Amino acid sequence: MIFKQILPIIWRIFDLICYLAALITINWAMFSLNQTAGAVTLAISFAITGLVSELIANNTPKGGD
Repeated sequence: MIFKQILPIIWRIFDLICYLAALITINWAMFSLNQTAGAVTLAISFAITGLVSELIANNTPKGGD
């Protein structure tokens, strides 16, 4: 019973860690190529992260009765 409640929380944290690790790796690799490619990739990463956070915020229940 408790595993059904804890497992989704652990899975969300794991997903977040994998997402951040992927962003860090991609941005680091692009900055290793050259500074312009790194800056463009960083901007795209911020845009995607912002879009995802807005989509999540719009789909969450607003509370109340």
